[in-house]
Amino acid sequence: MKNKLSAVKNRIRSKSVYGKIQSTISFLALTIFLVASSSFKVQASSQTLDEARAIIRDNYVTPVSDSVLNAPTIEEIVKGLNDPYSQYFSKQQEEDFLNSIDNKMYGIGISVEMVAEGVKVKAVIDNSPALESGIHEGDIIISANDKSLAGLKVEEATSYIKGESGTTVKLQVKRADAILSFSVMRREISLPTVTGKMLSENTAYINIVSFGGDTSQLFSKKLQELNMKNPHSYIIDLRNNGGGYMGTALEIAGNFIGSNPAITVEDREGNKVRYLAGGKGITIDKPVIFLINEYTASASEILSAAVKDYKKAFFIGVTTYGKGVAQQMFPLSDGSALKITTEKFYSPLGNAIQKVGVTPDFEAKDVDSLAVAELFSGKCMNDVDKRGYVKVNYAGKDFEINLNLAKDEKHWGAFKYILNKVSKDNVYVGTDKGWVKAPTDYFDNAYKFLYANYKYLDTLKDVAQNKVFTISFNKEVNADTVKDYTNMEFIDGETGQRVAFDVKKADDKKISIVPKENLKSGKTYYIKIKDVIRPVTVK
Repeated sequence: MKNKLSAVKNRIRSKSVYGKIQSTISFLALTIFLVASSSFKVQASSQTLDEARAIIRDNYVTPVSDSVLNAPTIEEIVKGLNDPYSQYFSKQQEEDFLNSIDNKMYGIGISVEMVAEGVKVKAVIDNSPALESGIHEGDIIISANDKSLAGLKVEEATSYIKGESGTTVKLQVKRADAILSFSVMRREISLPTVTGKMLSENTAYINIVSFGGDTSQLFSKKLQELNMKNPHSYIIDLRNNGGGYMGTALEIAGNFIGSNPAITVEDREGNKVRYLAGGKGITIDKPVIFLINEYTASASEILSAAVKDYKKAFFIGVTTYGKGVAQQMFPLSDGSALKITTEKFYSPLGNAIQKVGVTPDFEAKDVDSLAVAELFSGKCMNDVDKRGYVKVNYAGKDFEINLNLAKDEKHWGAFKYILNKVSKDNVYVGTDKGWVKAPTDYFDNAYKFLYANYKYLDTLKDVAQNKVFTISFNKEVNADTVKDYTNMEFIDGETGQRVAFDVKKADDKKISIVPKENLKSGKTYYIKIKDVIRPVTVK
């Protein structure tokens, strides 16, 4: 088994999936200064050309015609395969490609986007040369080593900024109205492929950005660390994870499915082999949610398909990319390399992945799927008193949603999304004696779920966008005291965003609530004061 795992670990796919997610290539390039380009052109020797022909003829996943193999250059042969995953690399491109899988880069450590004047810094990586040199988020790099970056494409612009470790790049930076000069020494920057934290005292979150050489060890270490905190559930985030080493995915699969078969691989002759999961370390025996999206691909789909086949997790998001073929890297004698498709792979139960993908159990479009997952990860620890929770049943599973979490800005929209997606017959409100079916009128006004014990006042309709609201009390008040005591909130009913406002004393028994910005036309807002809710619609 060890030999088989070692073999499949060399079967890799590009972290940048071409075609459907071409924009992801740009993002990788501008984020970590990796240009995964197919523009590499060199006059290969006849020996190298013959090597490439033999490798493709003997190893490509399907037979290749002589008309393709007899093309005059390696680039044209690879192009003739009509395969978005096969590629001809220069030595440097191969190194950059392998580094990308391990989330390793060489440069100054910034995330950028192109603007008219040059390269705008979107973020500065911790412990990077850029941070140490004093470069800030929002800076615009207008030149690198006296080369103007204005008007260039992102790949070309970033090629002047990145470079070999130990070399220096001189940057001219525009910050507000000032032009600043920096001399920044490039170096290797390695970011972990696995990160994680406790989202609450009950929910652990682990994000896998790529399946690199040390990802399995990093995952095991993070899992042990979080397991010590005794979480009730786990969220595993594979969104935007384009893949990596197949063997790494199989090793991590063991943390969910044990030592069971995790993948079926089919070679060019139609022979099929089933590979077992790693089966070492902690096997999670608590509720798990997987987050997937259209950029979850290849090795990520291997892990997802295996976990889903064994029903070891609940999947939230959208259908994955659908890449069910694996590549292998072949070195050539001149230092260049071929990455070509050599196998097809299927889920443990034989389900196709190529052009199909892995479908979610709960589709989450146009909503933050992590926010949905956090709500679905709730758990009322009281056996009888369920106040403060809503229970929904979806796809045969019960989920207990903490309403205190659902009230905040991040989760408000996700809560409304869930209510609109589930059947009304499968929604229950928590009481001191357990669960009761949610009243029908609650679904028309989500705030009734969130503030069930509040008094609801009649809706103020068609108010002006610059409306000032007056609140009357039955005793003398001080505006500052009222604001602190009643915990007033002005809430956007659609998004849950809290509207900033000022409180002014109108007279001894009245205060005025003055929104700091005009309200938006056609929207509904809620004014919450102590135990009272008043809806407001804006004309």
